[in-house]
Amino acid sequence: MLPAIELDGRIIKESDDILLALEKVFGPLSQRMEDRTVLPLRQLERLLFRAWCNWLCYPVISAQQEKRNREQFITVVAKVEEALGRTSSPYFLDNFGIVDVIFTPYVERMNASLYYYKGYSLREENPRLSAWFAAMESRPTYRGTQSDFHTHVHDLPPQMGGCWENGETQMLINKARVDHGPWFGLPDVTYPEPENSRMEALQRTIEHRVNIIRVNPLDDKLFDQALRCALTHMMTGVECVPPPGSDVALRYLRDRINVPRDMSIYAAKRLRESLETTAALVGDGQPEPIPTKHRLDQNPANFVRN
Repeated sequence: MLPAIELDGRIIKESDDILLALEKVFGPLSQRMEDRTVLPLRQLERLLFRAWCNWLCYPVISAQQEKRNREQFITVVAKVEEALGRTSSPYFLDNFGIVDVIFTPYVERMNASLYYYKGYSLREENPRLSAWFAAMESRPTYRGTQSDFHTHVHDLPPQMGGCWENGETQMLINKARVDHGPWFGLPDVTYPEPENSRMEALQRTIEHRVNIIRVNPLDDKLFDQALRCALTHMMTGVECVPPPGSDVALRYLRDRINVPRDMSIYAAKRLRESLETTAALVGDGQPEPIPTKHRLDQNPANFVRN
């Protein structure tokens, strides 16, 4: 999967090429891509990316190798912390700019994947990165693109060629929480929940209700009734017992809410919470595991309006 844009009738791929093309057309974002203050930070981002991939994307043969990969990543993170500390701004340079845009996509994925697969909380263990995340979350444009842990950790394996768990106690705790909740309080977001999060989740679900029901592997009528129960709980707080056998159908949807494609991060947390609460009223059945070789279960063609 590659980033791509169409600009003035031309398809452009690769992140740097896209940013350079946008800069040429619309002007620099605080600093130019080739600015002498930007180039070393671009190199640091690539160094961080390689350390992350080395820890996450390759199996290890010993605990010592796992420890070494972790230490190598943390060493590079310390350099990122140092870079963030060179100005009084929470951003990489004096003001929000192109460097922050460059770091955002993979640092957000690092925060999610290392929490889930390695038991390491990038945001919680590094104060300057924590402040950087908070500053980014103060920007409405970032909130509009921000994803959540559940989406990232299950989208990454097909993209990266695999993500390897270390099996440590904290990792297992983190994994269970991302997959099964509670989702509130995870270090994937810290700004206050908007008042309209439930309404957003309701609106997005109703808008695509027909297709949501159609692609669910269980009986349409059964799932329709169960979904109504979950939405009732989300909006009123009242538990509504769904039909027997609908627990798997509800959890299938719980596992396939995609942020921000389907809805924003807090709306997704509210919907997942109510889907799980409602499913638990009738059973502990789980759907087929989310695939790790592909994500054809997320095929957007199923939701194209005719």
